[in-house]
Amino acid sequence: MKIYLDTCCYCRPFDSARSTQAQVETEAILIENAIELCKIVGIIIVGSVPLTIEFKRIRDNEKRENVIAFYQSAVNERIKLSTDIQTHAQKLIAQDIKKFDAFHIALAEAAGANYLLTVDDKLERAAAKLSLNVKINNPLNFLPEVVKWAQTSM
Repeated sequence: MKIYLDTCCYCRPFDSARSTQAQVETEAILIENAIELCKIVGIIIVGSVPLTIEFKRIRDNEKRENVIAFYQSAVNERIKLSTDIQTHAQKLIAQDIKKFDAFHIALAEAAGANYLLTVDDKLERAAAKLSLNVKINNPLNFLPEVVKWAQTSM
């Protein structure tokens, strides 16, 4: 199994709202646990250049450094941009998917990821209307999937 996490997921554990919003705290914990569980059971976590580009846009220096370190510790495979991926992303943009979200979906699909994890509800809803080769999922719904996969592959 392979997963791809979008920028929101890597940022969530370092969001300032973590201390004041229960959902943000829950998602942060689940993302951290999902990454640890993936490492334990051998699930590949795919990274990409668009993720690192988005990380560099984080204005808070400490948060940016933490997010980049978290990403680097999580990812164990990277996919490079290609013309086909760019073309696919452009098609997704034409279907009302935001630019970076479109690239994340195209990259996840090209990498053969089973899941693209996001805490972006708008992306989840928009992607649900499309026919994709990757399942867009909130970390809240992902952990049961990992447990099922681990039980069948061990």
